[in-house]
Amino acid sequence: MAKKILVISDSHGHLGLISDVLRIELQGVDTVVHLGDAWFDMKPFIRSIKDSNKNVVIVRGNVDIMRNDRSTDLIPELEFIDIENRKILCTHGHTFEVHNNLEKLKVFAISKSSNVVLFGHTHQPFAKEIEGVLFFNPGALRDGIYGILSLGDSISYKHYKLKNLP
Repeated sequence: MAKKILVISDSHGHLGLISDVLRIELQGVDTVVHLGDAWFDMKPFIRSIKDSNKNVVIVRGNVDIMRNDRSTDLIPELEFIDIENRKILCTHGHTFEVHNNLEKLKVFAISKSSNVVLFGHTHQPFAKEIEGVLFFNPGALRDGIYGILSLGDSISYKHYKLKNLP
């Protein structure tokens, strides 16, 4: 049976949108990933996610570093997870200058034998296989956009937009 990952990024203080997405999607996924900016938006939800027997992965972004919160030092800038025999790199993307292009991120991902790269920072939904690696950006949750990956015999993905948002 395929494993599903709810991928969100760039919530930027919109806790209500996190709540909405979790209410809609949590029961249908196995893992929730927040790719930073602002990781601390997840604090009120971590316990309920874990109580639902779901995994939580959080990385910090560039805005998170600017916040005066000592707990941010405990949140990694990148994280590797293994799901369905696939190595998944989770990063906000700012340290790889993804606003310019994906070259630095691609070189790093390939050097670490990653199969999937989840990144944010650009606020733009994106999905493309490059040299055998799937690069997936869920878009900015502050704009109501998020993504879900399904990993089984193959990998599928979809971007979603919450309704009733501008």
